[in-house]
Amino acid sequence: MQDTPAISVILPCHNLAGLIGEAIASLRAQSFTAFEALVIDDGSTDGTHEAARRAIAGDGRFRLIASPHRGLSRARNLGLDLARGATVAFLDGDDHYAPGFLAAHHRELTRSGAAWTASALTLFWPDGRAVPHSGLHGAPEPLGPPRWLPLTDACDVAALFPSAWNKLYRRDLIGATRFREGALYEDHPFFWDLACRARRIRYLPQPLYHYRQGRAGQITARADAGMVQHLDRLREVAQIVRASPLTRQRAGLSRLATRAVDERCRAAPTPLQRAGFLHAAAELFAEQGWHWDRAGAQDIAPAPAPHLDPDMRLSVVLTGQASAAARTRRALADQTLPIAEILDCDTPDLRARLDAAYGARSPWVALLRAGDAPSAHWAAQTLETARRTRAKLVVVASGPDHGLALPSGLVACDPAMLVFRRDALRDLCTQTDRLCHLPDPLATALLAHRLCPEGAGLAALPEPLLTLAPRPVLSLHRLARSLASTPFAPAARAAIFAHLAQARLMATPARLARYRIALGAGLARLAGGLTPPPATSSLGRSLRLTLWQRPAH
Repeated sequence: MQDTPAISVILPCHNLAGLIGEAIASLRAQSFTAFEALVIDDGSTDGTHEAARRAIAGDGRFRLIASPHRGLSRARNLGLDLARGATVAFLDGDDHYAPGFLAAHHRELTRSGAAWTASALTLFWPDGRAVPHSGLHGAPEPLGPPRWLPLTDACDVAALFPSAWNKLYRRDLIGATRFREGALYEDHPFFWDLACRARRIRYLPQPLYHYRQGRAGQITARADAGMVQHLDRLREVAQIVRASPLTRQRAGLSRLATRAVDERCRAAPTPLQRAGFLHAAAELFAEQGWHWDRAGAQDIAPAPAPHLDPDMRLSVVLTGQASAAARTRRALADQTLPIAEILDCDTPDLRARLDAAYGARSPWVALLRAGDAPSAHWAAQTLETARRTRAKLVVVASGPDHGLALPSGLVACDPAMLVFRRDALRDLCTQTDRLCHLPDPLATALLAHRLCPEGAGLAALPEPLLTLAPRPVLSLHRLARSLASTPFAPAARAAIFAHLAQARLMATPARLARYRIALGAGLARLAGGLTPPPATSSLGRSLRLTLWQRPAH
């Protein structure tokens, strides 16, 4: 055995007789040879010890250590206590290294002066698939050169895999830090403790760690009563973070907890176990003041969000005959973010629909008509947009109609394209009579204007997430005349009318019919006494001509 190994590799194993040989073989095949390997047999009963001895085959760099079965944390801690190298790496007994793992990590750590390094990995699935992964949440493809990743912001820390095994550590960084013994999901507190002190990490984009997926007995695939221990580790991480100088602590911990809940639910627990876990997770979210935050990661399913975060609940007021509502109810049942409740409203009267919305139990409400069909991601993307932008009103595009008549946030669209905060209606409950006498697009514009004056608190989703059932075709002449009774300034009235005419054009495929609509819009503008629309309105050539659009100055 070498007197001063450059790297100590800690390899714990328990009942892995069929896999431990591959892990040891990957160590013996390393191009970097100045290492010691501490193989900790954690009380195996299946022949793992003998399988490891055969794989070592007398290689003096390896020490095979028998220990009573006390769990992965105890085995790793034993290795840390025995390690002699200036740097430390971990290799789980069911995984293996790429041949250049130690060489690449040691070279980058030495060259950069880093306290630790992390690399991309390859996920090996039971069906034979080998999928490279960056080891960074939200950016799975390994890309770019070796680089520094900052760890001064809790959101930056939460973006890294917290695993112990795809990294190389200077032993003085680890110091007295140890894994919590007798605990599951022990990597999290260990990683966060180091991250809060290191302030940055050197990242290698090569997939150097080979991580086996889908093996029976893996901790990360557990779907039993032990799942709640993940929540205990999150509490421990929260204590570590609160004592650190990390910025955006609440946001980073919210992202970490959101992913943790998704991972445990993805392990397919029984319905009873899932319900119990989500109940405990909801208590933790409330206790810590966390919120649901996928941070744009599409690999996280939004289904648990309403259980954990009251602000991720949406009610739908549904108007129309039951026979026509089946399509809408199916679309709502298929939402990736479950709908909290569906409130039936017998009348299309806007005042009645708003009253029903104000009586909803959720903080967010939408007004749909029977036959409307939101896409599966409608609810999730709308509420996540509202959370990200701190909006109280979100306008959702329907086909080519994005609903925004002006860049300043003036809205002109169907009420079904609005999703709004229920408490924002509080001040409107006594002001809705005027809305009921206007055609729906104008009532929507006035409602949005009252909720979000000058566009404050307004967000828009340009992606078409909603298909509307056929609506009565409103006369452009009626729209132009009705605009005269609205409190909008002349330029705003002109912009609203131009937007509604443009939406009518875009929904009409026949060229001759489009020309007729453009001509009719010009005549309706004149008859209604509307001014030409401002240059900020985005119009097609025919409408620009017939509406006499003012040129930009």
